[in-house]
Amino acid sequence: MKYVDRDVEFVPVYVREPHAGEAGFKQYRQHDSFEHKLSYANELVALKQLETPVAVDGMDEAVHAILGDLPNVVYVIDKSGTIVFKAPWIDATEVDRVLAELVTKDDPTRPVSPTVETRHLDASI
Repeated sequence: MKYVDRDVEFVPVYVREPHAGEAGFKQYRQHDSFEHKLSYANELVALKQLETPVAVDGMDEAVHAILGDLPNVVYVIDKSGTIVFKAPWIDATEVDRVLAELVTKDDPTRPVSPTVETRHLDASI
């Protein structure tokens, strides 16, 4: 990852199942215990081969409520703790642009350019 040596941390927060039981997600149901929720989070980590720690919100969804109660909200917080970017849905290109600007501003001797390439997936798949 291009940000690995730039003091950037990614912390995904696993919350509720937004599409439990719906088409494409029939095998999943809403969590009935924290252990159940943790098992789904572990499955996600394995499926997506995540290498970053994943925070799992409690059954009360307190963190989720604070973050905006959306399934894919994203925040970028600078070193001083200031929210510098928030979006109701993850847009990898935009997050990459914001991070590149932040780390370049932090250390102008090592500029970083946004490089995420997005592709549109066929919705019929």
